Amino acid sequence: MLIVADENITQVREYFAPYGEVVTVPGRSITAKQVRDCDALLVRSVTHIEPQLLMGSRCRFVATATSGVDHIETEALAKAGIALGWARGCNAVSVVDYVFSVLAIESKACSEDWRGWSVGIIGCGEIGYRLAQRLLQLGIAVKVYDPLLPLTHPLAACFATLDDVLEQRVITLHVPLTREGPHPTWHMLGRSELDRIPAGSLLINAARGSAIDNAQLLQWLKQRPQQRVVLDTWESEPAISLELLQRVTMGTPHIAGYSHEGKLTGTHMILQQFCEYFSFAAPPELSGKTELLSVPASGGMLEQLNSLILAAHDVRNDHAAMQSLVTSNTPAADFDELRKHYPLRHECNHYRVDSAQLSIDLRVAISVLGFRINAQS
Repeated sequence: MLIVADENITQVREYFAPYGEVVTVPGRSITAKQVRDCDALLVRSVTHIEPQLLMGSRCRFVATATSGVDHIETEALAKAGIALGWARGCNAVSVVDYVFSVLAIESKACSEDWRGWSVGIIGCGEIGYRLAQRLLQLGIAVKVYDPLLPLTHPLAACFATLDDVLEQRVITLHVPLTREGPHPTWHMLGRSELDRIPAGSLLINAARGSAIDNAQLLQWLKQRPQQRVVLDTWESEPAISLELLQRVTMGTPHIAGYSHEGKLTGTHMILQQFCEYFSFAAPPELSGKTELLSVPASGGMLEQLNSLILAAHDVRNDHAAMQSLVTSNTPAADFDELRKHYPLRHECNHYRVDSAQLSIDLRVAISVLGFRINAQS
């Protein structure tokens, strides 16, 4: 069996080598010639799967190690009789951790308690739903805009109009990219929507770059230089707008979902589907070690909570690395290099925290955020 895979899928060789020859290639430049003789093709979001790529190939199985499939022409695959596997929700926890890191950073920057901020969530799939659950468990007011969800949804009590969501202290996007249907997400936030966002609010996009019209966002920020905006995803990646990068509060290279656990889960999920399709025995379940984190002895609960969040993941480090693109002669290539060589980052659930000296409220809060609590020191 021949398996062609994006070279940046975490541990793809180790996971798939027992089942055949694994050939790894750069994801952005996979060609029809490379996949012509393969039995399975494994990709990430940077590869557009279209009929021309697989025409005449013997490929029977395509899988993406990502939580979305908007880079795949799914109907064309189905018509060609090619099975599709995908890692739905694999990076949901990682993206939620990213959002809480941003909240902790913004809280410190403006000397406010983020637990008192209202949050508007646009898109309530795997990521938006998990984020809303954590926020609600922390007692934070949440409004959700997702017109595709039924009124029987568990979060129906939080449903609101887009206008209502845009009026919240924090607005965060978690939508797939769609161009058709009754509620397309392409450029769903244009100038008129941006103008509805109150000054002083925080806008986060860790979904798809084109969910916000980046040209209009740039003009909006020129007129609102104090506006707080955090972008992890950009239009025209990897050739992003460097002018926009210099205007946002923080910018990162599409790595919100890049935790070690999220990437491993993505690889493992497509391996499970691969084995099921080709009738191989199911692979063993994932397991991993944990690491101890210490809570600062001084400071109030908010300071302790923020310190733990940022010890697990500090988005400011990603933003600092991103600034190298501004003076680069090859910013698009360097954008991909930042993703390819992204440093090891764990999710909050990788860390254990001793319960000794913790207040009950702090213990509850860090448990909600995913940290493991040691019952005894």
